[in-house]
Amino acid sequence: MVYLPLTGALSIWLMSSISTRPLIAYSTNTLAQNSEIDEPFCYMKTPDGKTVDLGKLCEKQPSLGTSQTCIPGLNIAAKVSIKATNYDGNFFSGQVLNQGCKIIKNVKVNYEVLDESGNLIDNGFIYAEPLTLAPGQSAAFRGEVVAGAKVQATHADGQE
Repeated sequence: MVYLPLTGALSIWLMSSISTRPLIAYSTNTLAQNSEIDEPFCYMKTPDGKTVDLGKLCEKQPSLGTSQTCIPGLNIAAKVSIKATNYDGNFFSGQVLNQGCKIIKNVKVNYEVLDESGNLIDNGFIYAEPLTLAPGQSAAFRGEVVAGAKVQATHADGQE
């Protein structure tokens, strides 16, 4: 029976120390705030290691219907331009623009990975999102690739 009051006092002491701590949701855990998971989709790393958010540059442009300068009758690779590519050693990213007069679906960007001598190491493709592009609309692509000295886009594919 001596243990019961001691257990009660210990429980009260433990509960009081827990209740005075801030909740995790309100804490300022700098490790969680600066984790890789919170890395923006569109960004660049400066030489001093800072991350610059380029989200405004990667936002999809509003569709204005059929573009006045659309390119009719050409193959899809000629209608989809690839712009603003970036390779950071792990990920290859960039933008595509539908310059055609029709909606293009399932746009993918084909790329190749080269070594320091310019020899082909690997190749593949990354889908752009959104998967459907109206005339004049742009989309972003980003994917992990095999490490190499240089990664370059070769062409874009899709379906009308």
